[in-house]
Amino acid sequence: MMKKILVFAAVLLGLVVGGGPVAAAPPEPADTTFFNNDCGFRVKITVTGGSGFNELPGGAAIITAPNQRVTLTNVKTGESVSFVITGATHIDASDPDLLVVTSTGNNVLIVPEGPTEGLFFTQGTVTFVLDDKGRQVSAFEGPGKVTDICALLT
Repeated sequence: MMKKILVFAAVLLGLVVGGGPVAAAPPEPADTTFFNNDCGFRVKITVTGGSGFNELPGGAAIITAPNQRVTLTNVKTGESVSFVITGATHIDASDPDLLVVTSTGNNVLIVPEGPTEGLFFTQGTVTFVLDDKGRQVSAFEGPGKVTDICALLT
């Protein structure tokens, strides 16, 4: 299960989390810059703040983002957007082939493959499903709002 969750964590803004189960891990610094091409163009992503990863019993985990901020920049045009992303992401990995993911609050999600490939800012509650390789197999559902960041950066 940990491998599946780490695959998902990589989809969540390239978040790097430590291995091993924890009960209530304190947030760790999440200051990093990386590049992404899922918009069809190169995007520089800079994340600052904290990140926490808590593995729960029964194939679940929660990723938190206290005081986290992100700036996404279209490398070619210089167009950029910034968000405060202090939401939480709840992961149900009880199915060996799927991750059911519910993001609450404000989050930026990277979807490398699937019905909604790209970069997305989500607000509120949004649920989606990933296969064990991190590919989205169901589009975003729920009462939350989803904004296409790629469209904002063109």
